[in-house]
Amino acid sequence: MKYIQACGLEEHEVYFFEVDGQMAAYRQVSVVNGHCRVSVAPDFHLIETEVELFEGDEEITREAFEGIWQQAVLPYREAWEKAKSLCPPGKNVAGTIRMFYPQGVIIQLDEGAYAVADDPGLRERTPPAWMYPGYRIQGKVERADEALLMLVLKDCRVTGKKVEEMHL
Repeated sequence: MKYIQACGLEEHEVYFFEVDGQMAAYRQVSVVNGHCRVSVAPDFHLIETEVELFEGDEEITREAFEGIWQQAVLPYREAWEKAKSLCPPGKNVAGTIRMFYPQGVIIQLDEGAYAVADDPGLRERTPPAWMYPGYRIQGKVERADEALLMLVLKDCRVTGKKVEEMHL
């Protein structure tokens, strides 16, 4: 992974990215006029294209990125700790597909709890018509991803039942 600090188009915009070798963003902190938005719940603010480098952008250390990341996600820690305590490893859970990220399928378990499931593996076992936001999904909690503030699910299956859209 590489870590990038990028200047925005406006004077008071700065973006911090964790990217892979193809410049796909895995984590992002956007700071606009002193206000932070992050790539985890409830913001889900993640660039959908490859990160392009422009004049003034620079690579930063992982430690620098982690410091910025930890500060930016601080307001979401309480909900994350609650989600972990309610959904320990081994627990069967159900939720709704919300979006597709480079990390996998993002699933909303309840108002404050989110999980991620393996996208390629799930697609192998799921009819294509069911691989869309709004469909119900079940799985087992494998572990907690402390970097993404999401539970990691395994043995997932989409039930094919579309639910009413929830407003995040």
